[in-house]
Amino acid sequence: MEQNTESATSNVKNTEPNTLNDINFAKEPILSTPIPNVIMLGLFFISILAIIISGYIHGHMNISAVYKNLQ
Repeated sequence: MEQNTESATSNVKNTEPNTLNDINFAKEPILSTPIPNVIMLGLFFISILAIIISGYIHGHMNISAVYKNLQ
């Protein structure tokens, strides 16, 4: 049996060195436009307000009746 006296790191020395572009290259994150999110958030708030207003109309409530119930 032959014994190999080379160190394990000797093969690493024979590989190509990393170039500067390989090490320091960081991709810029690509951000999508926030317009769809803003539209959905606006529709969410409008639907919440519509539910509250329809509750007032259906329950024959007005602001003064709600204020009296809070006191």
